[in-house]
Amino acid sequence: MLYRLELTGDDGGAEVRSFIEAWIDQPALRRLVESEGGDWPQGPLEERVEALHEFSGRWDFRAGAERLDISPAGSGPEDDRILAEAAELGLTGAAPPSLPRYDHALVLGGTALASIYRLRRLYELIDEGLEVGRVAVLTALRDLAEPELSLVRQRDEVAPLVASNPETEFDVMVAAVEFFTGSRAETKHNRSPNPHLASARGTVGNALVLAAASGDPDRRANSRDNYDVYSSQIGPTDSVLIVTSSIYLPYQFFIGLQALGWEAPRTIEAIGFPPEWMAGVLTGPTNVLQEIRSALFGARMTLRALAGA
Repeated sequence: MLYRLELTGDDGGAEVRSFIEAWIDQPALRRLVESEGGDWPQGPLEERVEALHEFSGRWDFRAGAERLDISPAGSGPEDDRILAEAAELGLTGAAPPSLPRYDHALVLGGTALASIYRLRRLYELIDEGLEVGRVAVLTALRDLAEPELSLVRQRDEVAPLVASNPETEFDVMVAAVEFFTGSRAETKHNRSPNPHLASARGTVGNALVLAAASGDPDRRANSRDNYDVYSSQIGPTDSVLIVTSSIYLPYQFFIGLQALGWEAPRTIEAIGFPPEWMAGVLTGPTNVLQEIRSALFGARMTLRALAGA
Protein backbone atom coordinates (compact mmCIF):
# COMPACT_ATOMS: atom_id res chain seq x y z
CA MET A 1 0.00 0.00 0.00
CA LEU A 2 1.23 3.50 -0.83
CA TYR A 3 1.05 6.14 1.87
CA ARG A 4 0.35 9.10 -0.39
CA LEU A 5 -2.39 11.70 -0.80
CA GLU A 6 -2.81 14.49 -3.32
CA LEU A 7 -4.98 16.84 -1.31
CA THR A 8 -7.25 19.30 -3.08
CA GLY A 9 -7.68 21.39 0.06
CA ASP A 10 -11.35 22.12 -0.53
CA ASP A 11 -13.12 18.92 0.50
CA GLY A 12 -13.18 19.31 4.28
CA GLY A 13 -10.87 16.34 4.76
CA ALA A 14 -12.94 13.85 2.73
CA GLU A 15 -9.79 12.50 1.03
CA VAL A 16 -8.16 11.85 4.40
CA ARG A 17 -11.27 10.10 5.65
CA SER A 18 -11.43 7.96 2.52
CA PHE A 19 -7.78 7.00 2.93
CA ILE A 20 -8.36 5.87 6.52
CA GLU A 21 -11.40 3.86 5.46
CA ALA A 22 -9.42 2.16 2.69
CA TRP A 23 -6.62 1.45 5.15
CA ILE A 24 -8.76 -0.29 7.76
CA ASP A 25 -10.70 -2.17 5.06
CA GLN A 26 -7.58 -3.97 3.89
CA PRO A 27 -8.15 -7.73 4.07
CA ALA A 28 -4.79 -8.21 5.78
CA LEU A 29 -5.88 -6.17 8.81
CA ARG A 30 -9.15 -8.07 9.05
CA ARG A 31 -7.32 -11.40 8.89
CA LEU A 32 -5.00 -10.32 11.71
CA VAL A 33 -7.93 -9.34 13.92
CA GLU A 34 -10.02 -12.41 13.21
CA SER A 35 -7.07 -14.79 13.61
CA GLU A 36 -6.85 -13.64 17.23
CA GLY A 37 -10.54 -14.22 17.86
CA GLY A 38 -11.73 -10.69 17.22
CA ASP A 39 -15.05 -9.86 15.61
CA TRP A 40 -14.75 -7.48 12.67
CA PRO A 41 -16.62 -4.31 13.66
CA GLN A 42 -19.55 -2.89 11.72
CA GLY A 43 -21.07 0.58 11.59
CA PRO A 44 -19.75 4.08 10.86
CA LEU A 45 -16.05 4.52 10.22
CA GLU A 46 -15.36 6.24 13.54
CA GLU A 47 -16.98 3.42 15.49
CA ARG A 48 -15.04 0.78 13.58
CA VAL A 49 -11.71 2.48 14.17
CA GLU A 50 -12.48 2.96 17.86
CA ALA A 51 -13.39 -0.72 18.17
CA LEU A 52 -10.25 -1.84 16.36
CA HIS A 53 -8.07 0.39 18.50
CA GLU A 54 -9.65 -1.06 21.63
CA PHE A 55 -9.08 -4.59 20.33
CA SER A 56 -5.44 -3.77 19.60
CA GLY A 57 -4.81 -3.32 23.31
CA ARG A 58 -3.66 -6.94 23.28
CA TRP A 59 -0.79 -5.81 21.03
CA ASP A 60 0.49 -3.16 23.44
CA PHE A 61 3.75 -4.90 24.22
CA ARG A 62 5.45 -1.62 25.14
CA ALA A 63 3.11 -0.73 28.00
CA GLY A 64 4.82 2.66 28.23
CA ALA A 65 8.36 1.32 27.80
CA GLU A 66 10.77 2.08 24.98
CA ARG A 67 10.48 0.06 21.78
CA LEU A 68 13.88 -1.56 22.35
CA ASP A 69 12.56 -2.84 25.68
CA ILE A 70 9.91 -4.99 23.99
CA SER A 71 10.77 -8.62 24.58
CA PRO A 72 10.57 -10.46 21.27
CA ALA A 73 8.20 -13.38 21.44
CA GLY A 74 9.58 -16.81 20.77
CA SER A 75 9.23 -17.91 17.16
CA GLY A 76 5.95 -19.64 16.44
CA PRO A 77 3.83 -20.93 13.59
CA GLU A 78 2.02 -17.59 13.33
CA ASP A 79 5.15 -15.52 12.64
CA ASP A 80 5.21 -16.01 8.88
CA ARG A 81 1.52 -15.23 8.61
CA ILE A 82 1.84 -12.01 10.64
CA LEU A 83 4.76 -10.83 8.53
CA ALA A 84 2.86 -11.67 5.33
CA GLU A 85 -0.10 -9.57 6.48
CA ALA A 86 2.31 -6.77 7.40
CA ALA A 87 3.72 -6.87 3.88
CA GLU A 88 0.23 -6.26 2.46
CA LEU A 89 -0.12 -3.30 4.81
CA GLY A 90 3.15 -1.87 3.49
CA LEU A 91 5.11 -2.29 6.73
CA THR A 92 7.89 -4.55 5.48
CA GLY A 93 8.92 -2.98 2.17
CA ALA A 94 10.53 0.16 0.81
CA ALA A 95 8.58 1.63 -2.09
CA PRO A 96 10.34 4.40 -4.05
CA PRO A 97 8.95 7.94 -3.97
CA SER A 98 6.29 8.68 -6.56
CA LEU A 99 7.62 12.05 -7.73
CA PRO A 100 11.01 13.16 -9.08
CA ARG A 101 10.98 16.28 -6.90
CA TYR A 102 9.58 17.37 -3.54
CA ASP A 103 9.58 20.81 -1.98
CA HIS A 104 10.30 19.33 1.44
CA ALA A 105 11.72 16.04 2.73
CA LEU A 106 10.97 15.43 6.40
CA VAL A 107 13.04 12.82 8.22
CA LEU A 108 11.56 11.72 11.53
CA GLY A 109 13.74 10.81 14.48
CA GLY A 110 13.57 7.55 16.39
CA THR A 111 15.98 5.06 17.88
CA ALA A 112 19.57 5.90 16.98
CA LEU A 113 20.08 3.16 14.39
CA ALA A 114 16.72 3.75 12.69
CA SER A 115 17.34 7.51 12.61
CA ILE A 116 20.65 6.99 10.82
CA TYR A 117 19.11 4.63 8.28
CA ARG A 118 16.24 7.03 7.55
CA LEU A 119 18.80 9.67 6.62
CA ARG A 120 20.82 7.14 4.64
CA ARG A 121 17.67 6.31 2.65
CA LEU A 122 16.98 9.95 1.83
CA TYR A 123 20.52 10.81 0.80
CA GLU A 124 20.84 7.67 -1.31
CA LEU A 125 17.68 8.73 -3.17
CA ILE A 126 19.12 12.23 -3.62
CA ASP A 127 22.35 10.74 -4.97
CA GLU A 128 20.22 8.73 -7.43
CA GLY A 129 18.56 11.91 -8.74
CA LEU A 130 15.69 12.76 -6.39
CA GLU A 131 15.36 16.54 -6.11
CA VAL A 132 14.47 18.06 -2.74
CA GLY A 133 14.01 21.76 -2.08
CA ARG A 134 14.58 21.61 1.67
CA VAL A 135 15.51 18.81 4.05
CA ALA A 136 14.10 19.04 7.58
CA VAL A 137 15.24 16.51 10.16
CA LEU A 138 12.64 16.45 12.92
CA THR A 139 13.90 15.07 16.19
CA ALA A 140 14.08 15.71 19.93
CA LEU A 141 16.50 16.08 22.81
CA ARG A 142 15.70 12.57 23.99
CA ASP A 143 18.52 10.99 25.96
CA LEU A 144 20.03 7.95 24.29
CA ALA A 145 20.25 4.66 26.13
CA GLU A 146 23.34 2.51 25.91
CA PRO A 147 21.54 -0.32 24.03
CA GLU A 148 20.79 2.15 21.21
CA LEU A 149 24.43 3.16 20.89
CA SER A 150 25.56 -0.44 21.07
CA LEU A 151 23.38 -1.33 18.08
CA VAL A 152 25.05 1.39 16.03
CA ARG A 153 28.55 0.38 17.14
CA GLN A 154 27.88 -3.14 15.82
CA ARG A 155 27.47 -1.80 12.26
CA ASP A 156 30.86 -0.92 10.81
CA GLU A 157 29.40 1.37 8.14
CA VAL A 158 27.77 3.72 10.68
CA ALA A 159 29.73 3.05 13.88
CA PRO A 160 31.81 6.27 13.44
CA LEU A 161 28.62 8.29 14.06
CA VAL A 162 28.61 7.33 17.74
CA ALA A 163 32.37 7.32 18.32
CA SER A 164 32.03 10.54 20.32
CA ASN A 165 29.29 9.03 22.54
CA PRO A 166 26.42 11.36 21.56
CA GLU A 167 23.98 12.07 24.37
CA THR A 168 20.74 12.75 22.52
CA GLU A 169 18.73 11.78 19.46
CA PHE A 170 19.43 15.29 18.13
CA ASP A 171 23.19 14.72 18.42
CA VAL A 172 22.98 11.50 16.40
CA MET A 173 20.90 13.05 13.65
CA VAL A 174 23.20 16.06 13.33
CA ALA A 175 26.18 13.70 13.06
CA ALA A 176 24.34 11.58 10.49
CA VAL A 177 23.50 14.55 8.25
CA GLU A 178 27.15 15.64 8.44
CA PHE A 179 28.22 12.09 7.58
CA PHE A 180 25.95 11.72 4.55
CA THR A 181 26.44 15.25 3.17
CA GLY A 182 30.05 16.03 4.02
CA SER A 183 28.95 19.41 5.47
CA ARG A 184 29.66 20.79 8.91
CA ALA A 185 26.85 21.69 11.29
CA GLU A 186 26.17 24.85 13.20
CA THR A 187 24.00 24.16 16.24
CA LYS A 188 22.23 26.17 18.89
CA HIS A 189 20.53 24.87 22.04
CA ASN A 190 17.68 26.54 23.88
CA ARG A 191 18.03 25.35 27.47
CA SER A 192 15.22 25.06 29.99
CA PRO A 193 15.00 23.97 33.64
CA ASN A 194 12.31 21.58 32.40
CA PRO A 195 14.06 19.17 30.00
CA HIS A 196 10.80 18.59 28.13
CA LEU A 197 10.76 22.26 27.12
CA ALA A 198 14.34 22.43 25.84
CA SER A 199 14.92 22.57 22.09
CA ALA A 200 17.77 22.77 19.59
CA ARG A 201 18.45 23.72 16.00
CA GLY A 202 21.19 22.65 13.63
CA THR A 203 22.00 23.86 10.13
CA VAL A 204 23.91 21.43 7.90
CA GLY A 205 24.16 22.62 4.31
CA ASN A 206 20.58 22.96 3.06
CA ALA A 207 19.23 20.78 5.88
CA LEU A 208 17.67 21.89 9.15
CA VAL A 209 17.86 19.59 12.17
CA LEU A 210 15.18 20.64 14.64
CA ALA A 211 14.75 19.21 18.13
CA ALA A 212 11.27 20.16 19.22
CA ALA A 213 10.19 21.21 22.65
CA SER A 214 7.21 19.29 23.99
CA GLY A 215 3.74 20.75 23.69
CA ASP A 216 3.10 19.48 27.21
CA PRO A 217 5.57 20.25 30.03
CA ASP A 218 4.72 16.94 31.70
CA ARG A 219 5.97 14.72 28.87
CA ARG A 220 8.79 14.59 26.36
CA ALA A 221 8.30 15.70 22.75
CA ASN A 222 6.36 13.32 20.53
CA SER A 223 5.90 12.89 16.76
CA ARG A 224 3.27 15.63 16.57
CA ASP A 225 5.60 18.09 18.32
CA ASN A 226 8.31 17.17 15.82
CA TYR A 227 6.06 17.93 12.87
CA ASP A 228 4.70 21.12 14.43
CA VAL A 229 8.13 22.73 14.80
CA TYR A 230 8.49 22.82 11.00
CA SER A 231 4.94 22.74 9.58
CA SER A 232 4.62 26.54 9.28
CA GLN A 233 7.42 26.51 6.69
CA ILE A 234 5.40 24.33 4.29
CA GLY A 235 3.45 26.33 1.73
CA PRO A 236 -0.14 25.62 0.61
CA THR A 237 0.81 23.93 -2.67
CA ASP A 238 4.06 22.30 -1.59
CA SER A 239 4.89 18.62 -1.96
CA VAL A 240 6.15 16.81 1.12
CA LEU A 241 8.05 13.54 1.38
CA ILE A 242 8.19 11.94 4.84
CA VAL A 243 11.00 9.45 5.41
CA THR A 244 10.71 7.05 8.32
CA SER A 245 10.99 3.33 9.04
CA SER A 246 8.64 1.17 6.98
CA ILE A 247 7.09 -0.40 10.05
CA TYR A 248 6.00 3.06 11.29
CA LEU A 249 4.63 4.32 7.96
CA PRO A 250 0.89 4.42 8.73
CA TYR A 251 1.30 6.01 12.14
CA GLN A 252 3.73 8.67 10.93
CA PHE A 253 1.56 9.33 7.88
CA PHE A 254 -1.60 9.81 9.93
CA ILE A 255 0.14 12.11 12.42
CA GLY A 256 1.69 14.01 9.52
CA LEU A 257 -1.74 14.57 8.01
CA GLN A 258 -2.93 16.00 11.31
CA ALA A 259 0.04 18.32 11.65
CA LEU A 260 0.29 19.48 8.04
CA GLY A 261 -3.47 19.72 7.58
CA TRP A 262 -5.90 18.91 4.80
CA GLU A 263 -7.08 22.48 4.17
CA ALA A 264 -4.50 23.25 1.46
CA PRO A 265 -3.79 21.61 -1.90
CA ARG A 266 -0.56 19.67 -1.44
CA THR A 267 0.93 16.23 -1.88
CA ILE A 268 1.95 14.31 1.24
CA GLU A 269 3.76 11.00 0.86
CA ALA A 270 5.59 8.74 3.30
CA ILE A 271 8.22 6.13 2.49
CA GLY A 272 10.50 3.85 4.50
CA PHE A 273 13.95 2.37 4.17
CA PRO A 274 14.50 -1.35 3.45
CA PRO A 275 13.71 -3.17 6.73
CA GLU A 276 16.53 -5.63 6.12
CA TRP A 277 18.96 -2.83 6.98
CA MET A 278 17.86 -3.31 10.60
CA ALA A 279 18.93 -6.99 10.49
CA GLY A 280 15.99 -8.12 12.58
CA VAL A 281 15.99 -5.28 15.11
CA LEU A 282 12.48 -3.88 15.74
CA THR A 283 11.06 -5.63 12.66
CA GLY A 284 9.71 -8.93 14.03
CA PRO A 285 6.08 -10.07 14.39
CA THR A 286 5.75 -8.56 17.87
CA ASN A 287 6.97 -5.20 16.57
CA VAL A 288 4.57 -5.40 13.62
CA LEU A 289 1.58 -5.92 15.89
CA GLN A 290 2.73 -3.09 18.18
CA GLU A 291 2.96 -0.68 15.26
CA ILE A 292 -0.40 -1.71 13.84
CA ARG A 293 -1.77 -0.66 17.21
CA SER A 294 0.09 2.65 16.85
CA ALA A 295 -1.37 3.08 13.37
CA LEU A 296 -4.89 2.50 14.68
CA PHE A 297 -4.23 5.11 17.36
CA GLY A 298 -3.07 7.53 14.65
CA ALA A 299 -6.16 6.83 12.52
CA ARG A 300 -8.40 7.31 15.56
CA MET A 301 -6.82 10.66 16.46
CA THR A 302 -6.95 11.85 12.84
CA LEU A 303 -10.68 11.10 12.64
CA ARG A 304 -11.22 12.97 15.89
CA ALA A 305 -9.31 15.93 14.47
CA LEU A 306 -11.48 15.83 11.36
CA ALA A 307 -14.62 15.82 13.50
CA GLY A 308 -13.34 18.73 15.53
CA ALA A 309 -12.55 20.72 12.38
